[in-house]
Amino acid sequence: MPKKLIIADSAGVCFGVEDAVSEAENILDKNKNEEVKSFGPLIHNPQMVEILNNKGLSVINKIEKNEKGTVIIRAHGIPNYEEENLNNSSLNVVDMTCPIVKRLQFAVKSLSEDDYFVLIVGNENHPEIIGAKSYAKDNCLVIKNKDELIINQLNYKKIGLVAQTTIPMETFWDVVSLLKPLKEFEVKVIDTLCDDIHNKQMESKEIAKDVDIMLVIGGKNSSNTREIAELCKQVNSLTYQIETFKEIKGLNLNLRDKIIGISAGASTPPWLIKQTIDEVLHERYN
Repeated sequence: MPKKLIIADSAGVCFGVEDAVSEAENILDKNKNEEVKSFGPLIHNPQMVEILNNKGLSVINKIEKNEKGTVIIRAHGIPNYEEENLNNSSLNVVDMTCPIVKRLQFAVKSLSEDDYFVLIVGNENHPEIIGAKSYAKDNCLVIKNKDELIINQLNYKKIGLVAQTTIPMETFWDVVSLLKPLKEFEVKVIDTLCDDIHNKQMESKEIAKDVDIMLVIGGKNSSNTREIAELCKQVNSLTYQIETFKEIKGLNLNLRDKIIGISAGASTPPWLIKQTIDEVLHERYN
């Protein structure tokens, strides 16, 4: 068995995910004879989404004519025009957008209305950013990091800076540090980063420094899990992102007499973490 396990205290679901799942389960319990749907996957954890689906929560990406029942807006939020369509439909709408994501949406809307060119640091293909971007007018651009920032192509005097809630803090502030000193721009910075995610990232990275092998549990479609794993890889090349313990066998790792670190993304339920810990301790993956 492993010599030692070090488990991140912050591993697992954040309050936004916990609230969304809890509310979905409550709605399903109270509406057993009614269709209940989520607009897009409720969270980015395939195993939890499957459990909710088995309980009756289907996933939709568009509204059919005369659709009935209840629809839950995903934790990552949706574009404002989609939300407007839902509110104008015959569906009962329950908004479970994470409050931190709501803060990002409001920041984008506020900056855009004040005639700032909105620069969002994040992944333009992530549902959170697709949704947030919709709150701007046409004056909006998404960049992944400082390397994608081309200053001489910014033909605006007023620039507003916000971030995808789950990106590493340094990724955002590297962009801020490039723009803020430039006197030709009026730069307004709104910190939209999630403190809970930042704590997960920092704790996981510190653990990764002190272990032989680091395991980060979370959905392959989970951006925040991927960011945690990438940060850990910066200090420990033997870092692996897994969805479940079943993937450990395929990695051909020898965990015996090793110090193993375990962390997990913000959408990873406690039972998946516990299951992985139990399997590693008892080496049932062999």
